[in-house]
Amino acid sequence: LGLLRRHQSQHRRDGAAMGSGGDNSGSDDYDADASDELEDSSDGDSSCDSDAAEIAPPQRLAFVVMTCVISGYTLIGPLQHDLKHALHVSDAGAVNEMFIQSVALVQWGKTFMTLGQNVLLGFLTSAQRVYVAMCLMFFGVLIPPLMIFSFGSLWLGWVPLAYGSIGLALGVFECTFLSVISPLGPLTKSWAIMGFPAAFFIVNVFFQSLRALFNVPVVISFWYVALCLPVGILCFKRIAPKDNKVDGKSYRQANLSSSLREWNSWLPKLLPFALVNIACHFVMESVLPAVFNTYNAKQVKDGAR
Repeated sequence: LGLLRRHQSQHRRDGAAMGSGGDNSGSDDYDADASDELEDSSDGDSSCDSDAAEIAPPQRLAFVVMTCVISGYTLIGPLQHDLKHALHVSDAGAVNEMFIQSVALVQWGKTFMTLGQNVLLGFLTSAQRVYVAMCLMFFGVLIPPLMIFSFGSLWLGWVPLAYGSIGLALGVFECTFLSVISPLGPLTKSWAIMGFPAAFFIVNVFFQSLRALFNVPVVISFWYVALCLPVGILCFKRIAPKDNKVDGKSYRQANLSSSLREWNSWLPKLLPFALVNIACHFVMESVLPAVFNTYNAKQVKDGAR
């Protein structure tokens, strides 16, 4: 655009010089056009500056918030087998089946609250829903280290209570948190998304390596997950947008009924992503039970069913 403006300015100067027959009016026109060009260039620079300003610097604490909350999700991994042994539950039988179905409440809770939060929590703002989710997650992940490992309770009811709370919290948090931090810019969202794999790496790789190499008690992993949540709440309080308007743009919670009436404006765009997400979750949820519930013994016998 700047090159086009300079070309047009040069064309006007040449035409003015030819029409004036070499008198001073050409010089005057040149000075005026040069002044216009400077103004145009200044306008272009300011627009570039404004575009750059729209890309807000990342709020890296979003990474900490996501890592702290998703750490609770890791209780469906290797830690669930340690919890099973702490409750003296074998790897076969009716009680084992009850334990497995109780752990599956994570997925049921996620599905239910992802869809149901707009009804059950419709009276809350998006930021308030995030706080509710984080508090519910804290309640769920605190049960194993406190009630089972510290107090020695063997009540099996702790399992559905813990994993059900974790699932309900995840159903609210995963989508709502990213919506709340949207005004902070795409870079902040990128940092937040990186917290998801980081949480699984810390619990399932780092702490499991400490157990294997240095015989660190497994309860340390459970307490780490539980104590992450207060840290995450404080970090979210620091970065959460204070209102719904940022840089002149309005970010408000969409009304469920109006969104359903206007389905044709968003469903066709969302459908491809939804189908890919369904396929990914189908594979992941089919593999996780096999990985976390089958290879529990030190050895797997050939031909074992």
